[in-house]
Amino acid sequence: MALVLIKRLLSEADYQVVTAQSGFEALDLFRRQPQAFQLVLLDLTMPFMDGEETFHRLREIRADMPVVLCTGFIRQDRLDRLMKAGIAGFLRKPLAPDEIVDFGATALLAGEPHSTTATAVEPALIGALTEDTFQEILELSPSRLHMNFPRAITARVRSVNNHFMRETMRAERLRVAGALANAMIHDLKNPVCIARCCSDLITTESVDAHLRELSKMLTDTVNGILGMTLDLLDYTRGSVSVSKRLVSIWRLLDEVNRQSLHFLPSKNIEFVKHIRYQGNIDIDLGRFVRALGNVIENAMHAMVRGGTLTFTIDAIDEQVMLRISDTGRGIAPEAMPTLFEPFERCGDLQTNGVGLAVAKAIVEAHGGKISVRSVVDKGTTVDIRLPKPNGE
Repeated sequence: MALVLIKRLLSEADYQVVTAQSGFEALDLFRRQPQAFQLVLLDLTMPFMDGEETFHRLREIRADMPVVLCTGFIRQDRLDRLMKAGIAGFLRKPLAPDEIVDFGATALLAGEPHSTTATAVEPALIGALTEDTFQEILELSPSRLHMNFPRAITARVRSVNNHFMRETMRAERLRVAGALANAMIHDLKNPVCIARCCSDLITTESVDAHLRELSKMLTDTVNGILGMTLDLLDYTRGSVSVSKRLVSIWRLLDEVNRQSLHFLPSKNIEFVKHIRYQGNIDIDLGRFVRALGNVIENAMHAMVRGGTLTFTIDAIDEQVMLRISDTGRGIAPEAMPTLFEPFERCGDLQTNGVGLAVAKAIVEAHGGKISVRSVVDKGTTVDIRLPKPNGE
């Protein structure tokens, strides 16, 4: 199953992938065209011939072949031995999507392990120094110029290179995330169809009110899973579209309550609302509710010992403001600049997905803006501002 998933992810991300069921089969495939492969991913534990032996036999055929081993556990002495032998790296089981993405970004992009190369196709300026400034530096510190000037240039080049690496990793992660979302949508079609049919049948045939309510919850959950996957797919493609219509504030709150707020009591979180604007807003209800759900979920994670979630809706000038505040642990100042970047870890949370990035894209697709303020150990406030509908 893992082999099939990795092949699908990398194939749909435009990589050419060949799989083998054993070390013997891998060697047979490799021996036929050793120069056709840029990277080999091996499971350390395989029957008859394990990953370590397969690695050494592959290297006998082609000494410069980058090989990455996949394992759930390995002794330190064996790890040291393999690293000295030239293993390009390790992926630790269970494989997380981020690790698969990193594997693709670092190992496949440049044809060598853990590196990425950029080539300027035309003259590129990475810094400028006027003649007057140079002369001033020379007068102030002539004895140190031969050291400090090259050092400054090196630091600037390193900064540009790091920026390139971050952007490359981000693009590659998004591409693989898109491939994953596309594969999930394809695989979910049949189960979703069956779940919807069963739910519709229960709703039509049953007179039990409780059973009908459970059936509606099932339908909403299935639709929510499919909707979140579509949100992710559209985000990775760079085009989040919305189908807007006028929705009352109370209809929005009802939907948010059914999908997110009903979890709060079990988390010992008090819900407080201040509704100062009671008109309509022009939104894609499903997508906007899922965006709010991402914000609320982060707030719940931040309040591990309970707290208060405050939901405020107000009209300011020609905008409708939705404010979600929590009394959680807050966000470290150094994490704020990359808060809406995909795959960036927020504070101490053990997640680094795309929830806030997708939420930002959805808000902006509505013509709105989202901003965050946070104080460590005090809490976080998220403001969402949308255009106020005409006539409201």
